[in-house]
Amino acid sequence: MMEVRVFPAHATLTQAAAELVLASAEEAVRERGRFVWGLSGGSTPEALYRALTGPPFAAAMPWHATVVFWGDERWVPHDHPDSNQRMANATLLSHNAAAQATVIPTPTEDTTPEESAATVEGALRRVFGEAPTRPDLLLLGIGPDGHTASLFPGTSALDERERPFAANHVPQLEAWRITATLPLINASRRVVFLAQGRDKADAVRLALCPPDNEPPLPAALVAPHDGELTWLLDTEAASGLA
Repeated sequence: MMEVRVFPAHATLTQAAAELVLASAEEAVRERGRFVWGLSGGSTPEALYRALTGPPFAAAMPWHATVVFWGDERWVPHDHPDSNQRMANATLLSHNAAAQATVIPTPTEDTTPEESAATVEGALRRVFGEAPTRPDLLLLGIGPDGHTASLFPGTSALDERERPFAANHVPQLEAWRITATLPLINASRRVVFLAQGRDKADAVRLALCPPDNEPPLPAALVAPHDGELTWLLDTEAASGLA
């Protein structure tokens, strides 16, 4: 099932995202005893993370039963300004009750990209044990080029069909990324895209309404097999939609 919701302001989008995270967490803990949540980087998730540290969400979230990991990470040290882990730690995971969450880090020092992807994969598999690896919630963004997580157009990780994580070299950035792959993304119980700004409008349109005569954008390949897909957009990001 897919749902597209459009909001007139950043504040209302952030509020809706926080409510969705809380509802997903409560449902997961009630039904399975824990909440496994894949975090995203970017300015929109940053606002969400800050909202979750305040009322009513900070006290209502089942942090003690929450497991977090990152859907993608840049190949930089954890204290680097571009690190997704640094941002989430500063805005959410170091605050009050949220510090109770179990964190699966993405190593980016004293290792190789391939070893890092394998480390995250192994840690996540241990969380699920014999059960299928199915995150309860995975947050995603979308770039102007249609990339999501660190699945960039034309990169090798788009071809992965089995492993949940990959080391992905992105030639257009001349950089390595560690990323969740489509098998993990599409195994999630709920996937939520967060997008703001007119610079995302064309990518959002092409992801939601892919043309028949062009290769699909990476974001257009997100289609949970047995889960829910939700797009939370501001009016500018949605401006290309009918």
